[in-house]
Amino acid sequence: MEQIVVGVDGRGGGDAALMWAAGEARRAGARLVVVHAWEPRARAFAPYARPTGGHGTGGHGTGEHAEAVLERAVLRARAAYPDVAVTGRTIRGRPEVVLRHEARAAALLVLGSAAHHAGDGRLGAVLLSCLRWPPCPVAVIGTPQPTTPQPTARQPVAAGAAAPC
Repeated sequence: MEQIVVGVDGRGGGDAALMWAAGEARRAGARLVVVHAWEPRARAFAPYARPTGGHGTGGHGTGEHAEAVLERAVLRARAAYPDVAVTGRTIRGRPEVVLRHEARAAALLVLGSAAHHAGDGRLGAVLLSCLRWPPCPVAVIGTPQPTTPQPTARQPVAAGAAAPC
């Protein structure tokens, strides 16, 4: 059975990617593998610095937080698509390395992007790495933007017209 790998991080982009990947897994008759990669926060500090807050208490950068993120994602996918086989993997390591490794034999790697939230349209390092060295086809799913109701005006639409109407 083919598998589709989706990376989740507990934020909006990962959530949108999760739901899209689950729907695609149903359509393709594939197994969905939900992956959450994490690194201990202390690695970001100098060897002599003492990390503060959240370490060992279930905060970001801990195994407990990673397991909670993965569990929420797996439960959400199973609830939305009960007919899809969903498995989850929490793996300690750099997300871009973990995701590329986990997707080596996958039919598709699905990642979320919240580039529009940054305001400048730049993609994150994990996404760029997976696009630069793709282990398989990669789908990038944007976070749905909230819409504000706009008055609609009826305007003519010309499709395939050679000259203006």
